[in-house]
Amino acid sequence: MRLYMTAGSPYARIVRVQAHELGLTDRIEEVPATLRDPNSVVLAVSPLGRVPVLVTDDGIAISDTKAIAEYLDRLHVGPRFLPNGGTNLWHERAFEALAMGILDGAIAYGRELGRPVDKRSAAIFDGEVARAKRCLDHLETTADTIATSATFGPVTLACAIAYLDRLDTGSDWRDGRPALARWHAAMLARPSFVATAPPAKK
Repeated sequence: MRLYMTAGSPYARIVRVQAHELGLTDRIEEVPATLRDPNSVVLAVSPLGRVPVLVTDDGIAISDTKAIAEYLDRLHVGPRFLPNGGTNLWHERAFEALAMGILDGAIAYGRELGRPVDKRSAAIFDGEVARAKRCLDHLETTADTIATSATFGPVTLACAIAYLDRLDTGSDWRDGRPALARWHAAMLARPSFVATAPPAKK
């Protein structure tokens, strides 16, 4: 299998962490790609031009993080990365949606930062900062109950918060959120997160 990715993509990092946790890294070739590039190698397998894209051994190109996670889950025997049953299923799905929403908002903020200064939208900046603050404040109140297990929800949240660390938001999300900061540090200490850490900011 081939996984088209960028080292800095938090969406790709989610499934890269999964591959490490499930012991699948020896079956996946990581293919570095460029974004918003008409010559990017990813365009040969997906017209979306986004990462991650997993090309299976059967030649199927899967270009959605959660769909890739579902596919990889079927390649191993053991606890699932993406739980699909049990009494807590809908609590898990709700948590996954919250984590992905934080990540999507952080990406929107980062995309706006990439625009020329005179083209940036203060409304987008303010809206995404407010969204992140609300969500992180909520998570601080429940941080001691958030699992540090390698499942889709916690991994997505950890990748989202790690991406926030790479953005110039004018503040440190850890301020006033010691429980969430401890949880995040524990997640980043997992070997799968160490192995998939993005390059240091320049």
